Amino acid sequence: METISVSQLKTHLSAELKRIEGGLVLTVVDHKRPVATLSPIQEDTIFVREASTRYVYEPLDPLIDRDPVTLLDEERGESW
Repeated sequence: METISVSQLKTHLSAELKRIEGGLVLTVVDHKRPVATLSPIQEDTIFVREASTRYVYEPLDPLIDRDPVTLLDEERGESW
């Protein structure tokens, strides 16, 4: 197991991730104190999959059939 500082990890993130993907276990240290361990994922995980059906947009009926400003004025007791 190797160690790497936070600043080195930030500078070389892509390269270090490739090494981790190859099997390396890496301990991240911040001011000489271990704060994290990075290791490769052990199993093949599927994060994204295609939709089983295509999304079809269906417009909704309006919740109210009157002008909302008129309804608000009526609720406030204001009439013009």
